[in-house]
Amino acid sequence: MNRQTWHFLFYKSGFTKEQIDQLLAYLGQRQNFGGFPLVSLTQDGDSNEIRFVTMVFDPLSEIIPSVQEEMAKFILMHAIRPADNTEEADMRLYGRVMSHSLEDLGIEFHRYDANTMDINYWGQKKAN
Repeated sequence: MNRQTWHFLFYKSGFTKEQIDQLLAYLGQRQNFGGFPLVSLTQDGDSNEIRFVTMVFDPLSEIIPSVQEEMAKFILMHAIRPADNTEEADMRLYGRVMSHSLEDLGIEFHRYDANTMDINYWGQKKAN
């Protein structure tokens, strides 16, 4: 499988620096994304409106669009997850996030080719 490069664009109107730092710490600690080994994970930009994160990983199998969407929701869930959440609270939050559409959650994809895409996170709409 070809290496994947996903760019996450978190709009500051919807996400705090602490939320993005928490997400990066979570992924960095595990060194994988959905079981796929991380090659790199960097917060590589910060504009007036957006925090940019680039994740490069090696998929172990093909990632179809519906799985990409679930993976994007998983990223959102960990960005909005309270730092002191219990396992039980995490499962409830996971269920709430996964039950909504990308549009409801403010997630938008821009696929450039089979290996590269941008995922915009406009902000939490119905995830809470």
